[in-house]
Amino acid sequence: MVLEVDRQQHHSADGKASPQLYAQMVSEDRQLSLSGYDVHRSGGHELDRNSAGFFRELFQRYDMLLPPSVTNC
Repeated sequence: MVLEVDRQQHHSADGKASPQLYAQMVSEDRQLSLSGYDVHRSGGHELDRNSAGFFRELFQRYDMLLPPSVTNC
């Protein structure tokens, strides 16, 4: 499994959306997927707001036990 947390610099240059950076990011994700990895990409803003919910879903998907710090949120 690959977990990627993106901030603005992952897909923008000088504060503007960059199709080239986005294409590179998508290409790298595809290569990882084709190599057998599950790739989970999230924006940092999503995790800032609801990290416990994100990790609950991820751990449930892989049938993993949640750590107490997430279980109690």
